[in-house]
Amino acid sequence: MDPLSVRTEIEELIKSLKLDRSRLFEVRKDQWRRILSEIEERFLEKAHHTHGLHWGWNRLKEPHYSVSFADKDYAKLRDIIQDESIWFIAEDCYDKLWLYEGKTATILQVITECCRLNEYYLISKKVQWLLCEDHHDMLHLSGQPIIERWMREESSNP
Repeated sequence: MDPLSVRTEIEELIKSLKLDRSRLFEVRKDQWRRILSEIEERFLEKAHHTHGLHWGWNRLKEPHYSVSFADKDYAKLRDIIQDESIWFIAEDCYDKLWLYEGKTATILQVITECCRLNEYYLISKKVQWLLCEDHHDMLHLSGQPIIERWMREESSNP
């Protein structure tokens, strides 16, 4: 494993934080392609079959909403994500994507500790919403449920 990869860092965090592997694990190799395809089909405008999640936040289907996330207020993410278990996609070097499944609280704990994570996606397992933080500290939301919860949170905490 590449010592500079996000995947390696996530594995090291799981071990050092003594996280239960049932709360965050890599999706099996015989399942990830189908799940990734379903996510891309649901959330991305694809002008070409090769257009995937790398820079996918530039091609999100409507409805979508973007906002600065420079404050890195992960507590706000905990408030708007109501699903107990979600998909987590971490973008690694050379545009490689790693697909994880896990408990929202555990995934957010790992995200806050990751140093090499430039872009990631959080997706409901029912593929109803997608959230992405990009390398510009922008948060991109796609899907009505997550956008509505974000707007309610924003209006209640001006």
